[in-house]
Amino acid sequence: MKRLLAIAALLAACAVVPVLADAAKPVDPGVTASTGTKADLGTVTSAIMASRTSAIAIQAMTTVGTVNIVKISEVAGDDKQALERIIADNEPDITGLQAAIMANSALKTELDKATIDTSAIVAANIEADGAVTVFVK
Repeated sequence: MKRLLAIAALLAACAVVPVLADAAKPVDPGVTASTGTKADLGTVTSAIMASRTSAIAIQAMTTVGTVNIVKISEVAGDDKQALERIIADNEPDITGLQAAIMANSALKTELDKATIDTSAIVAANIEADGAVTVFVK
């Protein structure tokens, strides 16, 4: 367990990308939802642990380009228990992320089009090109 947490912390530290400078950049409108992407524990853990940073970037976004949706239910086996612990440990930041998403009308509209319930979102990544990937239960 300690090894998993150490790996998760390392991944989170490495996953922090300079999203704030690019978050406000106008992006091509138009959303695509991708639900076929498979989640792995490291990617999801990094995204969850960066929820506070993602919330700040989402607050600064004025337009939304591609929206990718990743179902964390794809995480297999024992990883599901570890993932549930990580979600529970980061609940305040996840709640802040959900609030930021709900306050961003452009992103919320696109998620509504894809029938994504904001309360099911546990993490989000904002790419340099303005694409948003949300991780949902």
